[in-house]
Amino acid sequence: MTERQYRIAGAADIGGTNTRVGLVQEDGKIIRMLRFPTPVTGTAGDIPLSIARAIHDIAGDIPLAGLGIAAAGPLDIRAGILDHPPNIPFDTVPIVVPLMEETHLPVIFRNDCRAAVLGEVCAGGASGYDTVVYITISTGIGGGVFTHGRVLTGRGGNAGEIGHFPVDSTYTFPCTCGLSGHWEGFASGRGIPVFFKEWCIAHNLPCTMTIASDILQLSITDPVYSGFLDALAQINGRGLSAVIVAYDPDCIILDGTVIQSHPDLLDQALLYTDRYLDLPDCKLSLLHGDAPLIGAAMAVFHPEMI
Repeated sequence: MTERQYRIAGAADIGGTNTRVGLVQEDGKIIRMLRFPTPVTGTAGDIPLSIARAIHDIAGDIPLAGLGIAAAGPLDIRAGILDHPPNIPFDTVPIVVPLMEETHLPVIFRNDCRAAVLGEVCAGGASGYDTVVYITISTGIGGGVFTHGRVLTGRGGNAGEIGHFPVDSTYTFPCTCGLSGHWEGFASGRGIPVFFKEWCIAHNLPCTMTIASDILQLSITDPVYSGFLDALAQINGRGLSAVIVAYDPDCIILDGTVIQSHPDLLDQALLYTDRYLDLPDCKLSLLHGDAPLIGAAMAVFHPEMI
């Protein structure tokens, strides 16, 4: 009996610091991958050009079914561009047209979290669920929603920006978007140090920590600061509550460096999650941070799902 030959797609996950490019089988297995710094000092066109070169380098003569691209928003999937990305110093970044010209492949372009939820459904822990929400708690907080066989995209591909759900009106410091009270502003890798500083001021405690992981470790080991963990749990509980009432999912998959490094944050948040609707299955991703890359490739194989 011969081994099954899987189709292969090229995929890229564009981040503000690094870009990952890979070859992914239709069963979700990554067979080749490389990482390089996202070009930020030349022109916006250097970003798709670097991806095209990387695809040529790792694919060689391997025939590809297409190319899937995932990137942090905001983006415009109709125009095929990144639109004023906050972590990349260009007003707009053309993606689809230059990559089609350079690779001669069909290109599908999606937000990284929208791609990630497809990766989880097709090759991760969300297989078999009807409605799934993927949440990443990392440098920022983002989300992707899959329901009734399709990924929810919205007008321009930005549906599911759950990091900007309002979760608090007590503190007034701004989120990364400039407004206040948003989930990302409190509980992301960027937001935790800001929240911790404000919490310390409110409780007349010295604040010497400025890195999220150090703050979380201090809150675990020092009883004086343990109250911050509880405050953070309340914020995360409100965020999860908003996700549940907004989308009524069967499953929530959590990912990202903050939650993967501190999985107890999920259990603590669930203590403060509203039970207005039944609590869905909530679990951590098992795709080792590769859900956006895998999902970008799955969009090539399953265009009917996006």
